Amino acid sequence: MALEGGGQRRADGGRGELGRSGEDIAAERISTRGYRVIDRNFRTREGEVDLIAWNGPVLTFIEVKARRGRAYGLPEESIMATKGERLIAVAYAYMQAMEQPPEDWRIDVVAIEFGVGGTVRRFEILKGAVDG
Repeated sequence: MALEGGGQRRADGGRGELGRSGEDIAAERISTRGYRVIDRNFRTREGEVDLIAWNGPVLTFIEVKARRGRAYGLPEESIMATKGERLIAVAYAYMQAMEQPPEDWRIDVVAIEFGVGGTVRRFEILKGAVDG
């Protein structure tokens, strides 16, 4: 698939490859939209968050959801209440480890839908998708 900046990447392998491709694409594209990625795949015993970035003065925890089709619904629909609670717990754990945690933070979801041949059919940033 063509990427902003001219590179090529395909998302036509297995589920793990789809997730990694989605995270790479999300990191590249959000960087062109004012985000500055500072961490990836941050894990605690509560769970994991795909990307952590500054969006101006706001610390943003980003869950990337990628799908090849809509047979199981939209990518963002896969964020259930329990996943949201885990993302909030991970965000708090990350901020507790910071010397000066920010006042403003949020959890965004990046939804990516791949089309035929692994092309990006839809890319959407849902700001504040999970209430913290």
